[in-house]
Amino acid sequence: MVLNWYYTIMTNISFPIFGIDGGGTKCRAIALSDKGALLGEAETGAANVMTNFAGAVENITKACAMALAQAGLQESLLNEGRAFIGVAGANVGTRGSELQDALPFRQSIVESDARIALQGAVGDTDGVVAIIGTGSVFIAKSGDTIRTAGGWGFVVGDLGSGARLGRQLLEEALLAHDHVRATTPITAHVLNDFRNNPQTIVEYAHSASPGDFGRFAPLVLDFAERDDPTAKRIMADAVRDVEEALAAIVDENTTRLCLLGGLGRRYRDLLSQRFVRLLAEPQGSAVDGAVALARTHFLRGGQSDGA
Repeated sequence: MVLNWYYTIMTNISFPIFGIDGGGTKCRAIALSDKGALLGEAETGAANVMTNFAGAVENITKACAMALAQAGLQESLLNEGRAFIGVAGANVGTRGSELQDALPFRQSIVESDARIALQGAVGDTDGVVAIIGTGSVFIAKSGDTIRTAGGWGFVVGDLGSGARLGRQLLEEALLAHDHVRATTPITAHVLNDFRNNPQTIVEYAHSASPGDFGRFAPLVLDFAERDDPTAKRIMADAVRDVEEALAAIVDENTTRLCLLGGLGRRYRDLLSQRFVRLLAEPQGSAVDGAVALARTHFLRGGQSDGA
């Protein structure tokens, strides 16, 4: 029965359709037939066009080829593919169009990873999504209007993100070393981690990626729960930033707020009641959103045969 299904797919497919979630740590791709049947899915490495454009192209292409391979299909079918791609960094400058040109598909639509996360979380209904991980972005849908706040990258954005938490912690460690601020258990921990050498912290920070800073975020959360004054101050600043971003896109008609990303859920118990009362579970994931948008744009007649 399975072999017959594969045979039908391989002999009748005109072109594959891909829904792709290209994030800062991994890329996921789901492949469908031109009639909407599931062909396969795969996961590869990071696909952030801001930090590593060539790597993003390679990992997106590889994930799609691997998804096709699950149905016994050749990589050459990528050239006939139609793809809806949500990718980190696509909203900055011309990177979205540059990615379209660099990928092998016959037709593709490139949006930010926030757009597909929004679609996955709230579907075709209205709602607000806060995506808080290594980076952050806030996005809202009201009717046909979509609004965003943030998503500009770690250097000048990413409010409340893991990268921002980690960077602030390293700054606090240096301030404690210089006796500008009192040493607390968390800054003592960080200084000890760097062998009490502030120059090592500075050297680390100057070459660190957002992910390198982000690895200190769990430390901040952990010590904040232990009532460490420095960690609590860092988290208070982060919550204030997140709420300011939410206030910019949540209006009186908002009835649904989904918190996504590795840190999103950690903010659930920290937000004020204004936002807590709106919290809801997401309907699906970002790659689910990419697949839904791919179906809308590329399925023949906009119909599916149920994958």
